[in-house]
Amino acid sequence: MGFEVTVVVVIFFISALVVGTFSYTALSTSSDIVADASAEQYLMQNERMHTSINIEHSVPGIPGSTYDLTVTLTNTGSETLRFDELNVLIDGQIEPYTFSEAALWVPAETRSLAISGLTGAGTHRIKVVTGNGVAAYDIYLV
Repeated sequence: MGFEVTVVVVIFFISALVVGTFSYTALSTSSDIVADASAEQYLMQNERMHTSINIEHSVPGIPGSTYDLTVTLTNTGSETLRFDELNVLIDGQIEPYTFSEAALWVPAETRSLAISGLTGAGTHRIKVVTGNGVAAYDIYLV
């Protein structure tokens, strides 16, 4: 009877070691994933904090059935942005735009973009959003 009890205790001990090892590995991996996500979140928040843009002016072209809009923007933050990653919304609708300069937009640089084929008379609202979610607003009249 003593030998069987010893064997059972050894089996339980080995099982506890195996379960403990797997648990430690899973918790360690989860902890690493959380730490990496936390570091990435910090970098994203830091980037957003240092990002700022300003719409200097929005100038519509000659109104007709359609018109073009030229928007002049300044990177007033301290982050270098990608000009090709902006989203431009006119009255809540995303509009495609064109630009003629390089894609990188350094701090204190003023750039222009053009939106073609817009319609509608009256007051319109423009919103420009950077790749990291910082936005600037303006209103223009056609």
